Amino acid sequence: MKIVQSFWTKPFLRSPDLLKDTRLNGGWPSRKYNYFSWALSCLQLRSFYDEVELVTDDLGKLMLIDKIGLPYTNVRVVMDKLDNYNPGLWALGKVYTYSIQDRPFLHVDNDVFIWQPFEDRVMSAPLAAQNLEGAASSYAATFNDICDKFPYIRPGIRELYGKKIIECSNAGILGGSDIAFFQEYTAEVFHFLKQNEEHLDHHMMHMNSTYINVVYEQVFFYWMAQAQQREVTYLFPDVIDFPNYIGYFHEALPNKNFVHCLGVFKQIRHVCNMLSRELKHRYPEYYYRIQELVASSEI
Repeated sequence: MKIVQSFWTKPFLRSPDLLKDTRLNGGWPSRKYNYFSWALSCLQLRSFYDEVELVTDDLGKLMLIDKIGLPYTNVRVVMDKLDNYNPGLWALGKVYTYSIQDRPFLHVDNDVFIWQPFEDRVMSAPLAAQNLEGAASSYAATFNDICDKFPYIRPGIRELYGKKIIECSNAGILGGSDIAFFQEYTAEVFHFLKQNEEHLDHHMMHMNSTYINVVYEQVFFYWMAQAQQREVTYLFPDVIDFPNYIGYFHEALPNKNFVHCLGVFKQIRHVCNMLSRELKHRYPEYYYRIQELVASSEI
């Protein structure tokens, strides 16, 4: 099973000012930390895996490959096809990446860092994800808004309307060997976006854009798998929502030597400092190269 990462630069560079929780700087306080994150994530994956692929667009290749020189074993420059989509749909680059896979894969977010290989049960699973999310009511509120305001949502998924809690699979890592399922799932996401195109552009200014992305990426994945009675293998099978302190580097050991700096963790100064120190300690040439490139506005 190959490892895959993806970088769609449009949300990174052109997130609308009015969107709640934009992807500017990848969620980090400054662009420098976003590049530190990319570097450490890629380099740690390469320390354990011989095949780590990047799916990106022309600008992503320029920044990550041509400028920073990250050692991906294969680069697919195909995401310029997404240029006409709203940059608030930041998870769409990941969904598109899932859609073009033709053999077993595991997609790993660029804010995920590992210090040991993934377990065999994850790497051999038909469907795999980070963990089950099932305790937050925020996703349900956004899902119900979508059902109220958008003309189309898959009938089987629409039946979730009115629930106070809606489960989903966290996509910090997401993949598997069931390529047919990924084709169906990603086709449904693009169909959902196409059918609701005008409504998305209007309502995303007034809704939580993060949770809209969670709905079409994580909720659709989980509930389509449920409907087809397909088991999802989780890296953290006994955890509902997130392992304790999942975004702190000093807590990696009790969390299977795995860190995921999701959401608010990126805004914590200690996390940013630990990211910088870890990259500088393990890969100083990349640390200083990024510092110089950012200082000279080359990236």
